[in-house]
Amino acid sequence: MFALNNKIQLNKVLSICLLLCFKSVFSQTNLPQSSITEKPVVFEKKPSIISIPIDISIEDLQSKINSGMPNLIYEDNSFEDNQNDELKAKVWRKGNLIFTSVVNDILTYEVPLKVWAQKRISVLGVSQAPATEFELKLKFSSKFGITTDYSIQTITNGLSYEWITKPVLKYSYVEIPIGPVIGKLISNNLATFAKQIDQTIKDNYSLKPYVIEAWNTAQKPFLASEEYNTWVKLEPLDVYFTPLKAVGKSLKSTFGLKIFVETLVGTPIYTPKQILTIPNLKSVSSISDAFEVQLFNVISFEEATKISRNMFLGQVYDFKNGKYKIEVTDLEIKPDGEYLSLVTTTKGSFKGQIFLKGIPVYDPVKKLVVLTKTELDIKTKNVLHKAGAWLLEGTLEKKIESEFGLPVTDIIEFGKQSVLQTINSEISKGIKMKGEIFSVVPDQVKVAENGILATVIAKAKVELVVKGM
Repeated sequence: MFALNNKIQLNKVLSICLLLCFKSVFSQTNLPQSSITEKPVVFEKKPSIISIPIDISIEDLQSKINSGMPNLIYEDNSFEDNQNDELKAKVWRKGNLIFTSVVNDILTYEVPLKVWAQKRISVLGVSQAPATEFELKLKFSSKFGITTDYSIQTITNGLSYEWITKPVLKYSYVEIPIGPVIGKLISNNLATFAKQIDQTIKDNYSLKPYVIEAWNTAQKPFLASEEYNTWVKLEPLDVYFTPLKAVGKSLKSTFGLKIFVETLVGTPIYTPKQILTIPNLKSVSSISDAFEVQLFNVISFEEATKISRNMFLGQVYDFKNGKYKIEVTDLEIKPDGEYLSLVTTTKGSFKGQIFLKGIPVYDPVKKLVVLTKTELDIKTKNVLHKAGAWLLEGTLEKKIESEFGLPVTDIIEFGKQSVLQTINSEISKGIKMKGEIFSVVPDQVKVAENGILATVIAKAKVELVVKGM
């Protein structure tokens, strides 16, 4: 009955939600120019559920249905069909479909129709076929839902009809009411009309192809920074959806995607296989409206060196109760596997270079990237055994470790602005995101060949508003 062909585009909306989840994780930073890291640095992958509430305007939904409904919705050109009812009829849409009530996931609506009817009448072997026109309203209710195989499903019931003008045939000088005949025809076809609505929606609105496409897109490592050769890889696990419910003048639901997120520095050496099947959609009663996004930024070794020089140049350290003293005259930060190497140049009781190394971590109390497991490089130990054994007591390592700290305020602020920009943007015409951030905190710290890579976890609340498509 209703040709909705690709008008509501609910499939597009939901597929955009899935792709939007991926976009949220792919937030980028401005990283310094550097060479490609040969061996990828992999951050710990963490499971996360990204949820995006969906707000679909019922007013817009009504508009889209009306734009897709044909004018002629029923035609019977034979007197002999329908058990020789000797009736022909055509039904046109007189006006727009109007939603009359919305309760939870059930929409009740009515459609005004104009009907032309022609009745064949035989008297004393003479047949005539007078015609008439009249108007009525058909009333339906549709329950909206999504099946586990990602199909949009409606269960539509024909409720009733209401005469606007009653059908009367004028035969000679006699008016013959044909309301009972037309009413029976309409009642018999309400269920057929309802099935046509359901079948049209089922045939045109499957989400699976869009979800499979988005799933495969997510599995491919995504180049987040060409300058720093930094990649993000997602591993989708499950897809969730809450039942559609009417709230005010909107249909609301929540789309959720459970994923593993990996951040890699260095060119990935594998290509994931394309998938053709995905896990069944899981219906849940609720999904948290907050989601976490893992961002990353880099502290270049040049910047780390500059900060460290400000901290340590001119610092004097004494040993053996003041018997020995050294002054730091230069310091340079370099990578050494998972360690940061601090090439420290000193004068005083020991003149030369001391190589210290430590593992960088984020200290939430100091709000700095600090060093742990700080120790002397093996080559430095060998030299000091001969030239300065008093430096082997561990005092220098402890002092450097306690004083070393790289600020991450700029990283946190950049991460906040990056997320804010992402979650407050227009995806396409009529589809907008609105969001706010709860917190942005540093997470993991890794040493790459060209800098100190720090991840940031942003917790935010996002709403997807669908209006004016």
